[in-house]
Amino acid sequence: NSSSKMSKYDSAITTFSPTGNLFQVEYAVKASEQGSCTVAVRGKDCIVFGVEIKDVSKLQDTRAMKKILQLDDNIFVAFSGLQADSRILANIARVECQSYRLNYSDEPTINYIAKYIANIQQKYTQKSGVRPFGISNLMGGFDTDKKPRLF
Repeated sequence: NSSSKMSKYDSAITTFSPTGNLFQVEYAVKASEQGSCTVAVRGKDCIVFGVEIKDVSKLQDTRAMKKILQLDDNIFVAFSGLQADSRILANIARVECQSYRLNYSDEPTINYIAKYIANIQQKYTQKSGVRPFGISNLMGGFDTDKKPRLF
């Protein structure tokens, strides 16, 4: 009986449970936590990303499991969580990088794209018809001043 009560509250992102929880957001956090380990270190003139790739089924191609993705010439991101969500968010960010280049005739800054991705992830926690992204991400690269940035 308790599971049928819970199912009333986990089908929509905008519906709070009687305890004040948004189950869809909690599910996304759990998916992110169950992802593989992702770390990044920023040095004086470099950034190093490290990701753990867990054992996969024999039918799965490990080359398709990309945990570090390039968003622009100077921007990379490492993901932990749901692989499909990371691809969707990366594609959204790539389009924004291209749009920024067209509108401003300059490469986007790491700070700008990091804020853009954060805003997209936040919108998906409030918008009906979609679910929150089940990922955590680390973004880094070099701005026009050639200094490494890590978010």
